[in-house]
Amino acid sequence: MIVATATDAAYVELTAVLLASLADNAGGEVERVVVFCDNVGAEDQARMRASYPRDNIAFVDLAREMERHFGARPVNHHLSRTAYARILMPLLLPQAQGRLLYVDCDTLINAPLAPLASLDMQRFAVAAVDDIARLDPARHAARNLAIGLPGEMRYFNSGVLLIDLDQWRRESLSERVMAFAADHPDLPMMDQDALNGALRGQWLALDERWNLHRRLVKGRYEGDPVDWGEAAIIHFIGQIKPNYADCDHPARDRFLDYRTRTPFAGAKMKTKLSRKIEKRLRKWRRFRNWLGRRFLGMGQPA
Repeated sequence: MIVATATDAAYVELTAVLLASLADNAGGEVERVVVFCDNVGAEDQARMRASYPRDNIAFVDLAREMERHFGARPVNHHLSRTAYARILMPLLLPQAQGRLLYVDCDTLINAPLAPLASLDMQRFAVAAVDDIARLDPARHAARNLAIGLPGEMRYFNSGVLLIDLDQWRRESLSERVMAFAADHPDLPMMDQDALNGALRGQWLALDERWNLHRRLVKGRYEGDPVDWGEAAIIHFIGQIKPNYADCDHPARDRFLDYRTRTPFAGAKMKTKLSRKIEKRLRKWRRFRNWLGRRFLGMGQPA
């Protein structure tokens, strides 16, 4: 089984912590790890590599592919275009067969992955976990109806996807998802909507422990108590990430423990002010690189 994630310059620290947690729990079932990078420099790649003390890891630059396929696609206030990267992965690994486990870079691997390697996928191309919106029927229905699905149809969170690569290719899912995104240019949840819209309920539901996530409501994590220690994969959804000074996620201590095993161990937590400055710098770098590609053919990674 391949484990893959995608990152850009803004999420290198989160990716490094993910890789540290993966190194602890990968097991023999994980043949290789692939980190798809969108304009991530050599120094940042070195930091991520240092966080994963195994030799079965590779970094693949997909900036050109992202620009070609999704350069004009919209992004929102906390998702970058790397959210679309998982759609391309089966195409960018043409020789790979069997299982690919995609995990967002804001996740932690908290248990062995062996059960996913041997899971009967029942001829489905994708296995995933229901999105947390399921706990709010009105919200769930509204999300489906917004992308042309029946209100009651199941809708998954795309932060963790178990993919049968052969079945995915047989069903031409990359092409179908990209076509859905092109036909619906204003998708609220970007790639997640496109994946659900293209699959139309034809996916295998995984137990919640494989993508445990909860919504942040008015600065607090509300709802029934959750045993985060029992989660196999913890997903830090939303705008407030565990490397932010103002984060109070119940599983943050687990993140901080793995953070000590990365080059970011002594880094300061990001504040609201530092995030604003960082965001403006990223915008400037993206604009600079776009100018270079557009007019001089000199675009450099940010």
